[in-house]
Amino acid sequence: MTADSPQRIGAYWLARRIGEGGQGVVYEAYDADGRRVALKVLHWAGDRGSRTRFSREAAASRRVASFCTAKVLDVELDVDRPYIVSEYVPGPNLRGAVTEGHRFGGDDLHRLATAIATALTAIHDAGVIHRDLKPDNVLLSPDGPRVIDFGIARTLEMSLTRTGEVSGTPGYMAPEIFTGQRATSAVDVFAWGAVMVFAATGADPFPGDNVGGVMHKVLSTQPDLSALPPRLASLVEAALRKDPADRPAARDLLLALVSANASDTSGLLAAGSRTARTVQVTAAADPELGLLAEDAYATLTPEERELAADLFLRLVTLDDDGQEIGRRAPFDELLDGRPERETATVRRILQAFSYLVAVDGGSVALSRPALLRAWPRLRSWVDADRQGLSILAQVTTAARHWADHGRRDGDLLPGSRLERALDWAATGRRHITLTPTEREFLQAGAGLAKRRSRRRQLTSVTLAGLLVLALGAGGLAFVQSKRADEQRDAAVARKVALEADTLRSTEPRTAMLLNVAAWRISADVDTRAGLTDALHQREIAALPEPGGTSTLSHDGRTLATVDPEGVSLFDVPTGKRTGGWRDPYFDRLLVHGAALNSEGRLLAVESDTGVTVWDVRTGEKRAELRSADFYGAPRIRFTDHATTLAVFGGAGGSGYFWDVAGDRTWGAYAPRTSLPFPLAVASTGELAARVEASGRLTVWRLPDRVVDPRLSRACPGSGRKAIAFSPDGRTLACAGSEIRLVDVATGEVRAPRGAGASWPWQRTGTGEVRPAASGGLRFSADGRLIAGFSDRTVRVWQVADQREILSYQTDTEIADARFDGDVLRVHADGVITLTVASPIRTHRIAGDTGRAVLSPDGRWMALKPDEGPVALWDVRAGRQAGALPAGRFPVGVMAFDPRGTMLVTGMEGDRLQAWDPVTREELWRAPLPADKGVGTPAFTADGRIVVVPTPDFGDAGSGFVPARPLVLDARTGRPLAESVLDPAGRVLLDGMDYVAISSRGLVATDAGDGRIGLLADGSRRTLLRGVRDRLDLLAFDTGGTLLASAGEHGSVQIWDLGTRRRVGDVITVSDGVDTLAFGAGGTVLYAGGAGRLHEIPVGGEQMAARVCARAGRTLTAQEWRKHLPGVAYREVCPSHAATGDS
Repeated sequence: MTADSPQRIGAYWLARRIGEGGQGVVYEAYDADGRRVALKVLHWAGDRGSRTRFSREAAASRRVASFCTAKVLDVELDVDRPYIVSEYVPGPNLRGAVTEGHRFGGDDLHRLATAIATALTAIHDAGVIHRDLKPDNVLLSPDGPRVIDFGIARTLEMSLTRTGEVSGTPGYMAPEIFTGQRATSAVDVFAWGAVMVFAATGADPFPGDNVGGVMHKVLSTQPDLSALPPRLASLVEAALRKDPADRPAARDLLLALVSANASDTSGLLAAGSRTARTVQVTAAADPELGLLAEDAYATLTPEERELAADLFLRLVTLDDDGQEIGRRAPFDELLDGRPERETATVRRILQAFSYLVAVDGGSVALSRPALLRAWPRLRSWVDADRQGLSILAQVTTAARHWADHGRRDGDLLPGSRLERALDWAATGRRHITLTPTEREFLQAGAGLAKRRSRRRQLTSVTLAGLLVLALGAGGLAFVQSKRADEQRDAAVARKVALEADTLRSTEPRTAMLLNVAAWRISADVDTRAGLTDALHQREIAALPEPGGTSTLSHDGRTLATVDPEGVSLFDVPTGKRTGGWRDPYFDRLLVHGAALNSEGRLLAVESDTGVTVWDVRTGEKRAELRSADFYGAPRIRFTDHATTLAVFGGAGGSGYFWDVAGDRTWGAYAPRTSLPFPLAVASTGELAARVEASGRLTVWRLPDRVVDPRLSRACPGSGRKAIAFSPDGRTLACAGSEIRLVDVATGEVRAPRGAGASWPWQRTGTGEVRPAASGGLRFSADGRLIAGFSDRTVRVWQVADQREILSYQTDTEIADARFDGDVLRVHADGVITLTVASPIRTHRIAGDTGRAVLSPDGRWMALKPDEGPVALWDVRAGRQAGALPAGRFPVGVMAFDPRGTMLVTGMEGDRLQAWDPVTREELWRAPLPADKGVGTPAFTADGRIVVVPTPDFGDAGSGFVPARPLVLDARTGRPLAESVLDPAGRVLLDGMDYVAISSRGLVATDAGDGRIGLLADGSRRTLLRGVRDRLDLLAFDTGGTLLASAGEHGSVQIWDLGTRRRVGDVITVSDGVDTLAFGAGGTVLYAGGAGRLHEIPVGGEQMAARVCARAGRTLTAQEWRKHLPGVAYREVCPSHAATGDS
């Protein structure tokens, strides 16, 4: 980092410059939550060609699956400094490692080749060409090599680069690039071969003194491959062939390297990734900034730690947007008024942090601005004193000027600025100690104010007295030990809350309990966010992949694995090995897959020689299938019928059913593709179904195998489909663009959610599902639920009303999903157990509710069905309280006053009516303009005035509030004015899209572009960013400290107004949200929609109790010591203390 380097770009704080290339500069950076990232800034931001290439890099990177590649996190192009953000990959690049003396050979070289081939397969599978693969773009991270930098990547749909324009690194460019041919994915294969030569020999394969020399060698010579093992040398030789048509595809290279199944891309990539993780290169440590800072902090004595917060906060200030930035502080400011001992302490602190703090020219500054976000302890200090940082900067600057210019009264702070500074100095500081000069400056200002106003008692005089008490005899010269302990614990709590996020899919219960522990230690916005995420996390257990080839039983309770030594059986709930056997037979097989039958007693193993079925209780072979139809490895899956196996013969082969008990096959068909298609047999053995490549469904009645045309016509449409029978065999589920449930007795299709409604399978709208090998449908044992999985997403619906109750995404592709009671076991690189039960309690409200609105206090919900009067629901009692008189007046809009004591209803061109929700009596009525529309009424914070938007007809749905709404006295309904009140009146501004008003008069609006605007004291400021989905609703809690938002698709978010940050991740309400309100003293958020009322816990204690109940235990003393070292143990879940061990 240079003196001219920016401190922050977008929402990222910079730490150091990693490197620079022709396109831009790459920095190590940190986001607002302290996550380490790599940020690449484009050179020549005004150049259209550069922006175009940069845009291509972003688009290409986002299309590539993260197998041995760096995941893209953020892209911003329409700014002065366009940038792209990706995950930070620690470790040297391949060129650096080889230059330092590392050579790859034998298995090490084979693993490296596999890793890069895996990355290229993922890249090409996304329709992208890298075009600049070279040793510099291969990073050797601790978890395996990663291919980076799609700076000149091309999608397959792009046109050819202009003739004569060379884009890439010459020594690793394929011959066709130099001869002006169209670049295909074969250029990356050529580069792969060249990289392998470099890794093995330490020399570029086509060296030259200039581009012309390199070009000549690429076009006419072959590198020496004698340093490579024979098997790999043959692959490299093929990759380096001059004619691109003669080179193998990256997928073929990967197949040859891992000997996996050609029909399963995801399995192929996963196998390559597992091999890649075994590549190990010794490299210098590359710790995060936060760890470096915490290590330095650990070397300080208790006295030095007490001063560290004060010292670091003087190196921080706020910019115009309220974001913290580094500040250069004069060295004498840090030493002002300190005794000799404290001066020496300050110098020792600066020495301990010399890598992070720069002392230059009599001043001190953060040498790495990202420390502000990367170090949790510093973040906590800044958050605690955030409101005072800008005041400190003003006081420090003004006090220095005052002292340097003769301490004149004219240089003292005036009026409100003085009062604000005195208020902060007396009552608002947490870690900051004023210097003698600053203290004297403020006291002089207070004295001058007192002299100038003898006739009245100024606020500043009172504050000055507080200041004397606060600062007397240096009372706050040091942070008291108790406060220091509390601040240390708070920092640890925030760190633990962040750590819990990384454990949710591997140690779910530990993650939940750590979030509760963090909340118990320090109840702030960070720990509350973690507690919210813990409450809504669906993971409750995880079983790591044991190794080998694995399959999940139909009841989700057993995981069987096959490896060269034999078979192992694991109990999924406990993770313990419960059975299996050793057999040298398996060492001779190239195993590709396995399947357990519905009873869990038979295990089918697919290999290059065929399919073998074993009895898992005895380890005896029960049946064997060898077929000339197999082309490569077959694919298998046990149907719901205990002895019927679905077999797919591979590319060019056939698919059919195999009756293991009778050792006969039937139902053969030719898929005409390498991808298998679904075959299903009901558990009763009475029905079988098959979907062919054309999408045609065939259903047989067994044992006669008679085709039932009624069922075959029940699932129309072309394309791939997933199918499944219900446990009782009475229902067939078929998923194309939507899921259909078919009565197998009558052939009738059950209409989803009502006539004409659809039950979507995929939200992408593709109209297709993945084949059964990588996607499918599963019923629960009682038939109440059905799960659908495809790629990395699994979703669960209730069969009765087709209501979605779970949507979950895994890190790797899902192999299977099975219900086990009220949990779902998801097999994806191990088994993740998800709870199907939501933490959101839902009340079904009778009747078809066309519209609904909650009172701001959460006491009432008014529901207006499409037909009939408005009904009132008593939320606290959980029952309907009655209905409004069914008069002749229609209802188009509804709104409650802030206290929930009045309901206003109205219809455009008609009238507005006010009602008492308790007695349901009319309070008043007022006419509405006949030539105007009507928007949702809004009350002032005190409930005395109701404002009714009256836009022109056709504009009511636009959300635009005109300059002259109807303003009524809420008590009588009489008009008060025909103009918008001033913001000080706590109502509206001209032209602003009103959404909600808090009890403190704060107005919240949809500011667009993922932002919520907050209006206070007559000015509008956008304070809340990162809104997901289009914004539909906003609601404040009664205290005005929390704000809830709801968007399309039922996304609910909660915001802490004190810190302007979101509390936890997005919460999804599957039915959508029509109305929103806090209740129960702000501990519950109510969301209404689609005839349901949802209760979302938001109170800290309520959430903690729920999380403890789901975890089913408390945090053990051993876990506490591991994750919270140095913090005194306390009981996290008192009601579960007996189950925690020490």
